[in-house]
Amino acid sequence: MDADINQFYNVKNIFLDGKVFDYISLDKSVVAYDKLSSAIDKPLKLVLFYGKPGSGKTFLLEKIYNDLRGKYPIVFFPRPFFDEKQFLKSLFEEVFAIKSPEFSGYEEFLTIYKTKVPKISEQTMVTVLLDEAQLYPRDLIEKIRLMADTRLFKFLFTVHKTEKEDVLAKDYFKTRIWESIELSDSTFEEIRVYLEKKFLYHNKFEYFPYVKDFITFIFSATNGNLRSVNKLLFKIFELYEYYEANKPSIITNSNSRKKIIEMAGIAIGFINA
Repeated sequence: MDADINQFYNVKNIFLDGKVFDYISLDKSVVAYDKLSSAIDKPLKLVLFYGKPGSGKTFLLEKIYNDLRGKYPIVFFPRPFFDEKQFLKSLFEEVFAIKSPEFSGYEEFLTIYKTKVPKISEQTMVTVLLDEAQLYPRDLIEKIRLMADTRLFKFLFTVHKTEKEDVLAKDYFKTRIWESIELSDSTFEEIRVYLEKKFLYHNKFEYFPYVKDFITFIFSATNGNLRSVNKLLFKIFELYEYYEANKPSIITNSNSRKKIIEMAGIAIGFINA
């Protein structure tokens, strides 16, 4: 069937994780944004930004980067590096917007870098946002620390905090961190606002099932995790898409609609069958 014929095809895709960038302002993200902006504005060398996977850290980093890159020298690396030379080369090219020379290692990189930025000041300090920093090799983290000591760079490490392991307990993140900022999972009210704005921003508000039971189910099934919310809503509207194409009478039945939502939760393992 042509995708345009099925009304739910485009609705489900607004929840396609990683495909659609939506920074949706929530209470928690406003607080974290202000703290991150303040930390970047200060002469801090190392800042830790952490939260559970799917809490919205990457979206917030992209927002920070896009808002501040006209004000500060700032670089954003959304994916981790595992090789020191590749990291240094990419950093050089991002800062100077030219092809990087070959570096034998950190010392040569620093020597060449200083020739291009001879005067170290607040205006020449480059803020480097590192997403998924928990995946960086330990020896590269140590080099990044040394780079921060030069006052040429300030680094913001963004890392996952999981149930099994508190990232703050890791020595190589805890030592010499100047400020720590946490992004928590969303509250019930924040999930309601998130869903409302998500549908509204994409001109799909008529598909928003604005009933408390629906939002309660979404919040309970996902524990307020935004990535999980997107995953669940995508599956719900994928099922709606299927029934619209194959058995549209199901969609008009309120009891059936409730079952579709429950089926979506079971299908992706958020609730037990």
